[in-house]
Order: sequence, then structure tokens, then C-alpha cells
Amino acid sequence: LSYVESKKIQYYNIFRSFCKGNSSAVVLGELMCEKLKVSTVEAVCNKTAIDLAGEMRCTFPAFSGNRLNLEKHVLKSLAEKEDFDGFITYIRHPRKQAEAFIKEEVQKYIFTDNKDKARNILKKHVEDIKNLLSQALFTATEKVKKQRGDPDMWVKELSSLLKDQLTFNTICCQNFSDINNFDFLKEETEKGLVSVIEEVSSLSLDKMKEFRMKPDQILIDQLCNCCWVTCPFCAAVCTNTLKDHSPDKHNVPFPRPSGIKGWHKTGTVELVIDFCTTSVASDKSFRPHHDSDEYIPYKEYQKAGEEYATWQITPDESKLTYWKWFVCRFQKQLEDHYKLKFQGRGEIPSEWRKHSKEEK
Repeated sequence: LSYVESKKIQYYNIFRSFCKGNSSAVVLGELMCEKLKVSTVEAVCNKTAIDLAGEMRCTFPAFSGNRLNLEKHVLKSLAEKEDFDGFITYIRHPRKQAEAFIKEEVQKYIFTDNKDKARNILKKHVEDIKNLLSQALFTATEKVKKQRGDPDMWVKELSSLLKDQLTFNTICCQNFSDINNFDFLKEETEKGLVSVIEEVSSLSLDKMKEFRMKPDQILIDQLCNCCWVTCPFCAAVCTNTLKDHSPDKHNVPFPRPSGIKGWHKTGTVELVIDFCTTSVASDKSFRPHHDSDEYIPYKEYQKAGEEYATWQITPDESKLTYWKWFVCRFQKQLEDHYKLKFQGRGEIPSEWRKHSKEEK
């Protein structure tokens, strides 16, 4: 039923054209143009999307490196906006926030900052498709004339010449068997393609959103196809570029205070201010699961279960200024979010408050 419904307009147009007294060549030419219009729009939009994604991959700083580079720009954006909700999304679901950042930046790049460039790329692909269609029509027509072929051969030849760039359903030519003037058929098809090309030339850049190849999704597929496992202590994202990098362990170069993830001293409301790289060098212990009374020494964290065993946390004193600024800037919001406090053993060091956003 869906297939028949999809043919309704097509067959109505054929019927209407014959009722006007048009020849079979005119009707077949119109039918070909209607078919080519759909595939031309899709091809132009897909090619434009691919080129725009490639352009941004090369020239846009946030997308011109690896995932670690992308994360730095995501964090910079969150800091500039001072967007606490965005931070929480990033801490809990880092990939979701990274994808939102990519979509936002692509939208801004294409529709605000580089709108003229994007339009020119689209117009270039319209011109390329126009030249491809013109050459294919000429080649198919000359071959059919030389081999004394029929309309079915003409349609198949044209389809074959265009198949690498355009796709359209095969047309049944049993109602057009009387066509023998292929130059006339070519001319009628070319006439119809003039309006098709004009319509495609005036496409809105928003049209790309209707097809499979979207610039933001292309970049998401390229930049986000890696490991997104987060540290069980501080929620920092593993920086391995491979999604499945077993037997290599997860690791991060820049840890965070564990309180950012909601870690707190058992039996108190004191959030943990220590960075996990400092904790694993200490003599302290932790409880890996809320419903367990078992305590594990931080130095033996890998014995706390698979979630911890897959990580390699190197003891050191590396502490990014960024996360010190974050804890100070959003202290109240973090406390309200977790219903805990930076107090007692989790009190924020006074020197942390000296850091400004510009130092991040």
C-alpha cells in the first residue's frame, strides 16, 4: 500500500500529460526530471554536508585535533558561559555534552559565521551535478542512437552513467515503446532539468537536515568514536582514542577533585576535595559501593571490582587550575546538587579561591 501510494503523484502526472496530448517523449522526459530532482537535491545536500564537515575538521580549532582537544574546547565553552547544568551533564554524561557542543558550533559556523561560504559550496555542487547530467544525457543518447536501442536502453544507460553520484528508481518503459527520436527525448529532458537546477540552486542550507549526511553528525562520528568510560573517583574521561582498547587500562592525564562526582566522607556530609591521583598515594580507604560496609585502601583501588580494576591511576600531584576554579565558582550549586557540603576535611583550600576564570 505504501509503495502504491508513493506512485500516486507520478502516475497522475503521466496521465495528465498524456491528456494534454503530449507525446511519449515529452511524458518520459518529465518523468525522468521528476525522478532526477529528488536524487539531485539529496546528492547536493549530502556533498555539501561532507565538504562543510571537512572544512571544519581542518580549520575549526575545536575539531582539528583528537577527542582530548575537543574536550578542552567543551570545557572552555562551559566556563565561558558559566553553565552549571552543562557541567553536570558533562560530568555525568560527557559524550552527550560533547555532541551538544558539536551541534551548537556547527550550527553557528554554517548559519552565522560562514553562511556565504556554505552557500558557495552548495552552489558549486549544484553546478557539478548540472554538468554531470548534461554529459550523461549526451552520452546515453549517442550510444542508443548508434546501437539502435530503445527507450528502456536509454533509461538504463543514463542510470548507469549517473549511479555513482545519483540514485533513482528504475522507470518501466513499456508505455513509451513508440519513442524513436532520442534527440527529441534528450531535448525535452534538458528543458525539464532547467527548472530542476533552478529549484535546487535556491535550496536553503536547512535542507541538509533532512538527509542522512549532516555536517554535525559526520563530525560526531569522527570525533566521538572513542572511549568514553569515566574515572570511578573523579568522572574524568579516559583519553584512549579506541572505543575498545582492552587490555590497555583506562587512564586520564588531568584528574579532578572527587567531590565533583559526589564522593564524600562516609557518615558525614563532607565532600571529598582530594584529587584521585593524590588519594591513591595516600593511606586512606574508601567504600566502593554504597550498599557495602567493605573498605578498600586507595593504594589497592584495583581490588575494588571491575569498575576500578580497568583503570590505571598514577599517583602524582597534578592538579588542574581549571577544576579548582570550578569548585570555587560553583560551590553552592554543587552542594545543593549533591545535598552535601565542602566543609570539615572537605573544606576548599583558601589558595584555590585566588584562581580566576582567565587562568583556566
